[in-house]
Amino acid sequence: MKTYTSTSRRWFMVGTPLAFAVLTALHPMEEPWTGGTLDRWMLVHTAQLAMTVLLAYVVWGLVDGIRSRSATAVRVTLPVFLVALSSFDAVAGLATGLMSARAEGQSGAARAATIDAAEHLFYGNWLAGNLSVLGGVTTVSWIVIIVAAAVALRGVGADRVTVAWLGGAVLFAQHPAPFGTVGLLSLALAVWRLTRVAPAVAETRPSAGSSVTGVVQPRLARLPSHERDA
Repeated sequence: MKTYTSTSRRWFMVGTPLAFAVLTALHPMEEPWTGGTLDRWMLVHTAQLAMTVLLAYVVWGLVDGIRSRSATAVRVTLPVFLVALSSFDAVAGLATGLMSARAEGQSGAARAATIDAAEHLFYGNWLAGNLSVLGGVTTVSWIVIIVAAAVALRGVGADRVTVAWLGGAVLFAQHPAPFGTVGLLSLALAVWRLTRVAPAVAETRPSAGSSVTGVVQPRLARLPSHERDA
């Protein structure tokens, strides 16, 4: 992770997962065609398209400058996560919401047919439905990203508490509340710890086996100078 000397960038790094956590807390538990939550359903799934990109930027920033296999795994897997989640969100989220909105203006057989089609998209769609290939890729890729990021940061000296908070972010693999909300709050705490310690330890050397450019290393920073230079 690079040092973050800009206060605005630190706020962005911490604020993005916090804002996304609020969004997941608003995620309806009911399907949109059941009535009463359609507006909130559309708001959450529309905003999520943008928030996913910002979240990916935050995670990329955590390993920026770290040259290791685990950091490379994060960078390679992030585009997979972005494509899978955005495609899944567009179908299981936005498409079903739009069809539910169409059903609200219909009645009788037409309404029943539209709702049936929305239910099929959500439950019967093997590619991008609620339980589907893209949903599975989204879940697995996010877990890989977080585990690899935790290993990469631990390799350059991040303390165990920070790594533990980062590990808790795997819960976002199930993005609605409560799991998605808790996972993003955990990520925000991990980022906050890293951005707080970064300026104080910016000049430390990389740990053995890792190549780092401008990366924080809290563990090495606590060693006496003669040990750091050994």
